[in-house]
Amino acid sequence: MKPNTPKQNSSPQRLRAFSRVDLVGDVLIHNETELYMAPLSNLSAGGCFVTKLQNIPEGSKVKIVVRSLRLSAPIQAKGIIVRIETGKKAGVAIEFTSIQQQFRDAIQALVYEDRLQCALKIT
Repeated sequence: MKPNTPKQNSSPQRLRAFSRVDLVGDVLIHNETELYMAPLSNLSAGGCFVTKLQNIPEGSKVKIVVRSLRLSAPIQAKGIIVRIETGKKAGVAIEFTSIQQQFRDAIQALVYEDRLQCALKIT
């Protein structure tokens, strides 16, 4: 009899290490040659998704500043473009490669607050 081992998922999707929150805001992105500003779609302690921007190549190293009214201060981080989406949800996924712990904590608090609000909603 085979041991009870978890089934391998055949899809190439990566598991998320951090929960994310949908967030209205904007992101300033600098890739050493250009400066971009694009709408923020969602944010986690591990990265963010920015819409309406597709012209930064995958693998590019970037410096970013995330601004939102729900954040007490702008969040600064370094990251890498890990995915480019086309079609209906066009944009880029940025994985943080360097972020100060205070910013990571602020994001995780925001995610927790959002989940708590969703859990307390009575429909």
